[in-house]
Amino acid sequence: MSTIPEGTVLGEGQSWNAQHGYVQTKGAMCDRPALLVAFAASGVSETLPWLKEQAANGVAVPPYATFRLWAAAKKLKTTPSPSKAPAPAVPNSPEAIKAEIARLQEAYKESLLSKVDRLKSEIEKMQQELAAAEKELKEITA
Repeated sequence: MSTIPEGTVLGEGQSWNAQHGYVQTKGAMCDRPALLVAFAASGVSETLPWLKEQAANGVAVPPYATFRLWAAAKKLKTTPSPSKAPAPAVPNSPEAIKAEIARLQEAYKESLLSKVDRLKSEIEKMQQELAAAEKELKEITA
């Protein structure tokens, strides 16, 4: 188990994952779709090192167990297994490089669209809560 590094400032909904040594954020506060797309696009198979790297880069990541459940629900490969398939070739022609860039941009676009949808939903919910609270306040003060 590791101790929180000196000078680490935890934000709202964050805590130190002493078992794995990274700052974790409540799962509900993380961008689940974006994390899953980024993990799948990363090409790595081990979740913990990837998760710790994301946390070190300032990305809000959930507890390790939560992320493993998310990845399992999406049927993402989370542990290494020997593959009999040849490794994918690195794009070396301009067309192949352009196609790979387009594929990555599309994945990023989908991630952003998902985030926008989630945030719009949260805003709508908050606006409804605000309206209900204002109505209740108006009734109490009337």
